[in-house]
Amino acid sequence: MDEIRERQSKEYLEEAELTLIAAEAVFKEAKETKKDLWAQVVKACYDSMEQAVSAALAKRGLLIPKEHPAKVTAFANSYLLRDSDVVGTLAKWLGMRSKAQYVDVRAGKIYVPHEIFDEWDAEEAIKDAKSVLDFMRKMLAK
Repeated sequence: MDEIRERQSKEYLEEAELTLIAAEAVFKEAKETKKDLWAQVVKACYDSMEQAVSAALAKRGLLIPKEHPAKVTAFANSYLLRDSDVVGTLAKWLGMRSKAQYVDVRAGKIYVPHEIFDEWDAEEAIKDAKSVLDFMRKMLAK
């Protein structure tokens, strides 16, 4: 692998770790202020996981897709992990990513991120992001 892709992989993993730290800071702020910041925690945790996926793709010297589902699929295929727990976790949070970010209208009803997610969701997102990052760190160290 060339030097640029190696550095890109390391930088993506560093960004993933920083994004997770930011998610934990927002979680703490939500607890202390009683503000409904849980959707922001969920979104940041997913972003952290996706940055780790980008690190893995860069490590293989692969082009990193811009579309979120394509990125997860490329990772699963390139590492032969299609039915793995880590890909299942990524798919779960990918499905919630847009709900954590956009105010959506479906069937005449408005869905607001801060009304959809709660503290439990945020705790689960942090736990899963930590698990994914730990998996990626170990995998990329090989």
